[in-house]
Amino acid sequence: MSDFKTYKTIFMSVFSLSEDELENNPAMTDVELWDSVGHINLIAELEDAFNIEITMEEMSDLISYEKGIELLGQHGIHFQ
Repeated sequence: MSDFKTYKTIFMSVFSLSEDELENNPAMTDVELWDSVGHINLIAELEDAFNIEITMEEMSDLISYEKGIELLGQHGIHFQ
């Protein structure tokens, strides 16, 4: 599975979203399941899947689907 597909799958799974919903760049304020527990679950899934360690500052910056893509890019994971 490609890194981008992995990211999308994690995001959809953690927040019970469809692939179509990702096109609207869902943000914390838009996603019902994106509460503190959902946020920690997203972080844990990303760290496990991409073998990275996300800092506290990065955690607080991860407020949307697109910000997650930027965060992974900062860790050397770039989507084509």
